[in-house]
Amino acid sequence: MNTWQQWRIEQRLRLTEQRLEFANELRVLHQVALFKKLQSVIDTLPKGVIGFYWPVRGEIDCRDFIYGLIKQGWQAALPKIIDPQQALQFRQWGPESIMQAEVWDIPVPQNTQVIQPDVLLIPLVGFDANLHRLGNGGGFYDRTLDVSAKPLSIGIGFEWMLLETIQPQPHDIPMDIIVTEENIYS
Repeated sequence: MNTWQQWRIEQRLRLTEQRLEFANELRVLHQVALFKKLQSVIDTLPKGVIGFYWPVRGEIDCRDFIYGLIKQGWQAALPKIIDPQQALQFRQWGPESIMQAEVWDIPVPQNTQVIQPDVLLIPLVGFDANLHRLGNGGGFYDRTLDVSAKPLSIGIGFEWMLLETIQPQPHDIPMDIIVTEENIYS
């Protein structure tokens, strides 16, 4: 295993543990500030399809935020893992969607069509100021963003997840924007 791979494994473990221990009251305050900044970014975009994620392992829960965007005229989509070496597929989501746990027990809409997001909200485990994202290590979002018609990618996380570097590799696709409770990086 390369040094950078071991370093990333250690950072993922440390940051995920910190994220899981992040106190609820403080988390809520940080999320409110983050969603206010995120809304200011979204307000500059034409309405379309926004892909997001079902929160696991302490990730920021943006389902209420997405529901608000649906009320504003956006469509929403959740990812589905088709194959470990392929890009994610996105299925339309709404509060009425029938959900079923699939890979890693992550719920996926079952009664909806496959749609292509214009914008993707992507969870961060860590990030650097050069817009590189440290994720869970599966490479799904890198493969999903490695296309000619790349959706606008917005990483969301907390400011304490900022690292000096994630030690980016050639396969790491930087985010277009990263939003935290304190800053908008672009």
